[in-house]
Amino acid sequence: MKSNKQRRTEIKQLRLARAQRAQTQLQSMPLGRDGHVLGLVMADTQLLSGLNNSCVLPEFYLDKVFVCADCASEEVWTAKQQKWWYETVQAPIDSRAKRCLECRRARRARINEALAVPGANRLAQEVEALRALGSKPPDAAALEQIAHALQSKWWGHRVVAIQVLGRWGGTEEIAQLRALAALRHMEGRRYGSWERVASDAAAAALKSLGIE
Repeated sequence: MKSNKQRRTEIKQLRLARAQRAQTQLQSMPLGRDGHVLGLVMADTQLLSGLNNSCVLPEFYLDKVFVCADCASEEVWTAKQQKWWYETVQAPIDSRAKRCLECRRARRARINEALAVPGANRLAQEVEALRALGSKPPDAAALEQIAHALQSKWWGHRVVAIQVLGRWGGTEEIAQLRALAALRHMEGRRYGSWERVASDAAAAALKSLGIE
């Protein structure tokens, strides 16, 4: 009887061969003939167009061969896995498979081990604490925390603080959001600048309040 490792190796080799055959067959066939290439899965183009701004979206998914970034093994990213990644997880359309299953598990274990150290996940915890402030009307302490977060060196803290202002939605908060949204016209034209990021976050917060 074959071991699980031997069976996994056989399955991997079969997938590699199938992906290579599919690539060869695809070169000589018109697009859209679903089922003529083993491993081809049609994409939900309507769903993808609503999730991505890219002008080039896939009409279908095909098993792809890739090399693991960590162990350099040759692997297959199946068409079904791609469809799940792009349409269920709704990941960016330009993202790609980088690691094999074993290396992903090893990497996840290293990350979990690092996060287990007290204080290792401090930024994420602070962000969650800030986000929680938006679930109830602000008091003096909450207002002070948000004012402090808006001056943080971490852009993530600032963006969450802007989102909280939108969730509170009071007169003073709306005035702050309007001032931040105006930064695009004053200093936020440079792509990647804080002013542009702040302006976009504030505009989104205002839109959630029905304010254009």
